[in-house]
Amino acid sequence: MERRGIERWLGLLLLLGIYLSIRGYRSLEGDQAYRLPLLIHHQDPSVFEADPFVRAFDAFNPHRGSIALLDFLARPLGLSAALFGVFVATFLGTGRAVARMGSSVWGDSRPGAGWVAVGLFLAARAGNIGTNHLFEPMVLDRLVALAMGWQAIADAIERPSVDRWKSSGWIAMAAVVHPAVGLQLAMTLAASWVVWGILSSDQGPGIRGALVVAASLGVAVVPGLAINLWQRSTLQGELPDGLFWMLSVELQSPQHMLPHLWRMPQWLAWFSYVILAVLSFDRRVGGRDSNGPRSRLASMMVVLGVGLFAAWYAIEVVHGLRATVFQPFRMSTVARGLALVLVAGRLVRLWNEGGLGRIRASALAAGFLGDWLLVVVTLAELAVSAALAIGGRKVLPAVVYAGMMGLAIHFLGHHDTEYGHRLLIVALIVGGLAARRWDRVQSATDPRREARRWRVALAVAWAVPLAAILAGMIPLDHPSARLEMVRRLIERCRFAAVPRDDFERLALWCRRNTPPSARFIGPPGPKTFRLWSHRSLAFNRAGSPYHGAGLADWFARFQDHVGLRGSPEAFIQAYREHRHEVEARYEAMSDEARAGLAARQGADYLVARAPRKDRLARTGPIELLHVEGRYAVYRVRSEAIVHRQP
Repeated sequence: MERRGIERWLGLLLLLGIYLSIRGYRSLEGDQAYRLPLLIHHQDPSVFEADPFVRAFDAFNPHRGSIALLDFLARPLGLSAALFGVFVATFLGTGRAVARMGSSVWGDSRPGAGWVAVGLFLAARAGNIGTNHLFEPMVLDRLVALAMGWQAIADAIERPSVDRWKSSGWIAMAAVVHPAVGLQLAMTLAASWVVWGILSSDQGPGIRGALVVAASLGVAVVPGLAINLWQRSTLQGELPDGLFWMLSVELQSPQHMLPHLWRMPQWLAWFSYVILAVLSFDRRVGGRDSNGPRSRLASMMVVLGVGLFAAWYAIEVVHGLRATVFQPFRMSTVARGLALVLVAGRLVRLWNEGGLGRIRASALAAGFLGDWLLVVVTLAELAVSAALAIGGRKVLPAVVYAGMMGLAIHFLGHHDTEYGHRLLIVALIVGGLAARRWDRVQSATDPRREARRWRVALAVAWAVPLAAILAGMIPLDHPSARLEMVRRLIERCRFAAVPRDDFERLALWCRRNTPPSARFIGPPGPKTFRLWSHRSLAFNRAGSPYHGAGLADWFARFQDHVGLRGSPEAFIQAYREHRHEVEARYEAMSDEARAGLAARQGADYLVARAPRKDRLARTGPIELLHVEGRYAVYRVRSEAIVHRQP
């Protein structure tokens, strides 16, 4: 392997260690908590045999490809090791693709732009319309498919005439892992190729070649769609359009599907990406090549913008059911990623200018950590760009920027709940120090010590993750497992299946002390009980199937679970306005009511808040089995089950 290639992989490993140290690693929680039971049931059909959520995927399961991938790795390695292996591959694949795009778009004119793009990509939290971040510290089907999509996009942007068929291969794999994301990526790339073909010069791909590539992308998604979606049940089934819309869109996942629910700062921050990308499109760099990587990337951003506007119109104006369920705003994340590649070049240029440029670069990099923070930093960049455009050289831009930063800090201090003013002040201080001392530090660097610096940097970056791995190996009953440092390390990076809270510990107790055929009811909110207990759960609010029949059953259980009946419209309105109060109705039930609920939902055990000490010995329809912190598990007494509606 060439020296440059070795340094690239070492750089990615260094970034991975830094990312794990700062952001941590989350496994066996979140979205994994209700998707991994599908894998466990696939490996052993006797587990979750009576679970209505898991069995609903027998009819319609778009996760077959990702389940097959994890199953292939988990059988020899174990689930936790397989998940971390996929996470590392996803991280390295994403980082490699983004670094390639940054290097090809900016070339030698902006050295290091590729690495800056990767750093921005990993740090960016602002502007996540559609509630999909660019990267997260856990394994998700969407992120794995996007990692393959980034590879396809990098191939198409960097060397389209050479790697056009490689892009189709990446898209084919992405569609297997996540069919919707794979199809959306294929549509984006196909439309971009057509635009490139229309705008190309004599050396470009030409419209005929572009159409051939677009057709190959269409063929590439067929295997993934066939594997995941060729089933005996359709998505909607026999559920009417109106009811399916209410259950699937308004109740199940409104935060992913309905643009009008996204906060104004999210929208403004997303448009800030676009504004900064336009400001970064410096035609003085490679401007003669109309078919160059930057032009292709910009054309793809235009394609995405047109597609997202069409999606907004289809959802908010037409109320198209299929367009909404397709979740097209996942591609807004791709648009943000492409914008960051352009912004990386601007950051490198500002940093190389020194002085005020380094202060601006530091503030701009910090801006991607928060919505309002990015908005005010973007306004400041616009103001300085205007000052430079009218002929200002030193004094005017500095005065304008200082005034904008003062206004920004004042605004953030009074309106930003994420404390963006603190981050901005720190960024300005760092930029000011770098403007005075960075060159001196660089000149003191000795190239002969490069190998030693790499070793030291990797050791420091990986100190916390390696310590977390060792902490996860400590047996739960060992005294050192209770140490505060051990607990914090595991909370930072959970590489092994070590429970972190009362609910997970209670679920683990249930796995060891209840029969495999046991069926539970529990609080509607917490997601992790099903996964950690390996026991069937009659209902969970987050664990909802996708197809019509499963959704209807899930909604009926939801109403019964919180004792709130009525029309779907009334239920959804009450849940949106008073979500926590609605979910708390389960805990407010009497023992008799919970026993009746368990009977109606076919459960013989239930999880609820731990009883008060003065009620530990009380007899009734449920029998206390075990207490774990705030929660307890009970057995429903067979002689006290009430078979009636509340």
